[in-house]
Amino acid sequence: MLLQVNIKNFMSIRDEVTITALANNRKDHNDNIIEMNGERVLPTLAVYGANAAGKTNIFKALTSAIMLVRMSNTLQVNSLTGFEPFAFSKKQDNKTKMDFLFVHNGKKYAYGFVVDKTTVHEEYLLEYKSARPTVIFERKNTNEYTFTSAYRSLGEFKDKNTDNKLFMCTATAWNCEATKNAYLWFSEGIDTYNRLSIEGNQYLEYLDMNKENPKTKKFMLSMLKHAEINIDDYIFKSKVVENASIPLPPGITIDHSVLGPIKQFELQTVHNIKEDSGKVRKYILPFDHESEGTRLMFAYGPIIMDALERGRTIVVDELDNSLHTSLCRYLIELFNDPETNKNGAQLIFNSHDVTLLDLDLFRRDQIYFVEKDNKTGVTELYSLADFSPRRTENVQKGYLQGRFGAIPFVVGGIEW
Repeated sequence: MLLQVNIKNFMSIRDEVTITALANNRKDHNDNIIEMNGERVLPTLAVYGANAAGKTNIFKALTSAIMLVRMSNTLQVNSLTGFEPFAFSKKQDNKTKMDFLFVHNGKKYAYGFVVDKTTVHEEYLLEYKSARPTVIFERKNTNEYTFTSAYRSLGEFKDKNTDNKLFMCTATAWNCEATKNAYLWFSEGIDTYNRLSIEGNQYLEYLDMNKENPKTKKFMLSMLKHAEINIDDYIFKSKVVENASIPLPPGITIDHSVLGPIKQFELQTVHNIKEDSGKVRKYILPFDHESEGTRLMFAYGPIIMDALERGRTIVVDELDNSLHTSLCRYLIELFNDPETNKNGAQLIFNSHDVTLLDLDLFRRDQIYFVEKDNKTGVTELYSLADFSPRRTENVQKGYLQGRFGAIPFVVGGIEW
């Protein structure tokens, strides 16, 4: 479970910004709080802002950090880290700083690093065994490591590391127990999703990964029913095809034999339709006959079920893309409701759907705003709680009126 993340010097984010899932001391919506390791943690966070304000850059920063951890052990000596610093600065600082506070398998950690495009300059891992954190390791100037006496044995792994790799990942690859649990949070406890990551066959890949779970179909059909999507059942098949052909643009050829086995999917939806005679007839439709919103529900379904079952954190860029407001609200409520979210799952998302700006749905500290200064190109991030709106206030109206900033102001006409 993510407790807090700090981001500095990444794309449009120049100055450090903080997103915290640690609830403040207000008493409203106590159901929207998960008690974990003595902390009051928020299960959902929503981020709003104008186009090009930097919402997606926050998503990209999280994605870049997760992928750097997951891919660190595969990086070649000259491989890039994947981080892009803030560009609009005369004295450009090319180092990005990321800090995470999180809980995994009942243990609380602080982990962070400072990287540029090619090199890890700083890195640290702390474990909270009490109110005061215990240092597992610290790394400065790329190759200067510090270990406390209890973790002195980690020193044997430093010569196995390289300048562009994270030491936490290298130590874990060599079966270091002290770093393993923190590493596993990045590898299996948090994921990011956007429109591209759940398009095409990836809709079906997520369903395929969970098809053996007997709860999958029950959850999917229940979710579709609550979303009032008229699907009574579905038929899903997958098979591995040797040397399968794939469609290519005109004029492009490929030797399909080099592709090896390819998994093919078939998904059909079942509709029980009442005819004019009163008789109910079953109709089976190809999946591509369904609406884009329905296809997205099939994509999100296994992801959300897995998050709720395993207590994972999922971060979604533009949750409302092709989804009706009521469907977005339903997905948010699955995480806010302690009856459906019993394992500490989290949903963090950005959106333009102002109808979700509702203090009956969210606490004030669950809503964030992103605003970019067009003169400097710098993204700022702040919470609705900073404005202390009344519990009964119409936040949607206040946002549209510009009270909280983070909305586009259209001025003037178009010059031809």
